[in-house]
Amino acid sequence: MIDSRTVGITKYQAFCTILAAIGSFNFGWNIGSVNIPGDVLQNCVTGRKYYGPFPSCIDISSGTIWGVIVGCYALGALFGAVISNYFIDKRGYKFVLTWFALCNVAGALLLSLTTSVAQFIIGRIVVGIAAGAANNALSTYVSDMTTPRGRNVLGGGVQFACNLGIMLDNAIALGLAPAPRWRILFALTGVFGLINFVLFPFASESPKWLVSKGRFEEAREALQKFRQGTDIEAEFNEMVETDRANKERTDDVNVLQVLRGQTPDNLRHQLLCVTALMFFQQLCGINAVIFYSTSIINKSTQDDPANIPTLAQILTFVISLVALIFTFFGMVLGAYFGRRTLLMFSHGSMGIFSAIMVAGSVKDITGLVVTMVFLFNAFFNLGVGPIPWATAGEMTPRYAMTAMSGIGTGIGYTFTFVIGVIFPPMQAAWENYTFFFFMAWNIAAVTFVFLFVPETKDRRIEDTVKMHSIGIHTVLGKKWQVVPDKEKSSEMPNPVAPEYSDEFI
Repeated sequence: MIDSRTVGITKYQAFCTILAAIGSFNFGWNIGSVNIPGDVLQNCVTGRKYYGPFPSCIDISSGTIWGVIVGCYALGALFGAVISNYFIDKRGYKFVLTWFALCNVAGALLLSLTTSVAQFIIGRIVVGIAAGAANNALSTYVSDMTTPRGRNVLGGGVQFACNLGIMLDNAIALGLAPAPRWRILFALTGVFGLINFVLFPFASESPKWLVSKGRFEEAREALQKFRQGTDIEAEFNEMVETDRANKERTDDVNVLQVLRGQTPDNLRHQLLCVTALMFFQQLCGINAVIFYSTSIINKSTQDDPANIPTLAQILTFVISLVALIFTFFGMVLGAYFGRRTLLMFSHGSMGIFSAIMVAGSVKDITGLVVTMVFLFNAFFNLGVGPIPWATAGEMTPRYAMTAMSGIGTGIGYTFTFVIGVIFPPMQAAWENYTFFFFMAWNIAAVTFVFLFVPETKDRRIEDTVKMHSIGIHTVLGKKWQVVPDKEKSSEMPNPVAPEYSDEFI
């Protein structure tokens, strides 16, 4: 029988990833939900009237306040990511991915029945809580249940599901943007939350989490499901031994302990990489495009926003469709190219497209601006989109993985909020030159990845941790290269992993 550590993706792994990714799908749905209907909600372009107690729009004259409404979704996601760490530790990934989905139901009721700015903001925060918890749990859950080969593809599940949500939301919004139909658009997030709540109990819990709680027989059963048709003994015994060795050194650590460096391993370098990659993911400019692509394109096409769907709105949908296709390409490329290569290529391309977008805006070349927005969004999904979400799960020891993932997602959501708030006034002030700001950050990101981010493709997490837990350092030169796990398997006979005894059961 084949050693389970050498297999790629099994049907059950894919099934559980799809169920877990419903939460990330909802995350994308709610990111995109304010884009196409934005002019109707904010500026009442189709007129202000009432349908019973419900107004046709929110009517917000200030771009900054609209930015707060758009960005407060990320604040809810930040809160969801932080509090989900406690529930992951106590109740497991399955609990979080199942029960937090109900926040989407509550948020959908607030949004679809909104009568005021305050109610709309609260609704955005509540659905954000569900999204933050789902994304925080999903990335580590996938890392836990897959082998290094499987992670190469399934690790992009968060970004693929997110972009699928954005694309479907934009498609449906073309018909539901006018009042009062936009309320249906916001209600649908509750339907997806209910589907998530009903279906995810059919997935298995993370075997590593079960081992960490001493539930060995349940962990063995779960691992066997994830590794259908393979011999799991060596992998399972290795999992138990790794957990025991970690517990002899320390219990699971929290966010403050990681930030203070109070861990057995020196995780400063991992902390730098996780936080920086999530920071650059937001400062690359993608959320300016996702949140405001309709208004960005409309400055060139100069459509009448009351004639829904406008050309800018249709192009926004097409952009999200292209982004979804490129996300799939990114997942496939992840099986062939290293993380460093894809990150530098993705950030570098986005920096170039930002500069050309500015040139097109200054020269008033509509076709060039639209093309660059297309390419900017598409190339984001080849590396910058999926890889930062998986970084904590690929570089961090088990005892710190939940805390490190929480820190990374917290950084990401904080700057999602910042970009959501500052972009409208920044665009008003800088006009055609706005994307020079994002060009500079993409150049900085390429430099950072080249100097500091280690390669983790096909590497065992334990090998990456051992090599890079020496404080902050550059990763240039052969001394920082780890032999890929699949090469080890082909060069050496399968090691006989120590068996666990009754004292551990």
